[in-house]
Amino acid sequence: MLKNLALFIIFIAASRFVGLPPNFSPLIALAVFIPRLSDNLSIQHLLPVSIVAITNLFLEPVNMIILISILSVFLITPAITRYSNNLFFGTVNTLLIWHFFVNGAVWITSGGSIIETYIAAWPFDFKLAISTGLYVLLFYYAERLWKNISKSNMKFFDSFRNKNE
Repeated sequence: MLKNLALFIIFIAASRFVGLPPNFSPLIALAVFIPRLSDNLSIQHLLPVSIVAITNLFLEPVNMIILISILSVFLITPAITRYSNNLFFGTVNTLLIWHFFVNGAVWITSGGSIIETYIAAWPFDFKLAISTGLYVLLFYYAERLWKNISKSNMKFFDSFRNKNE
């Protein structure tokens, strides 16, 4: 079972390297969905941030202010989903925070008009919203399949931890 968990994490991390556009990634969807995968708050907040931070070491360098803003969005996303208690609202709220926070960091580092920066980000963020929505749906139906196969309501990550304690 731990092999499956490790493969899942490796798959998510590897998704950053397979040649997809940077705005087509399961990482935000994972951050949105992870409260449904584990009750452990450390896993919820640190797993998505760790995957982004570690994989970013092997990708094109990003300005430190922008990277910190990205990591901050990933850090708060599980709480947004937990408090909204709804995948749709968790996803929409996270994407709005992403749009204003990360693109605000882009504006701080590059200067120019803040309005132009936010408008220029719309195509990127629209594709990010589509991919995040698709991955959230994929995770949702995978979760339903997991619960049907396992005949358990235990959360995916918690099932690995509890069997090995």
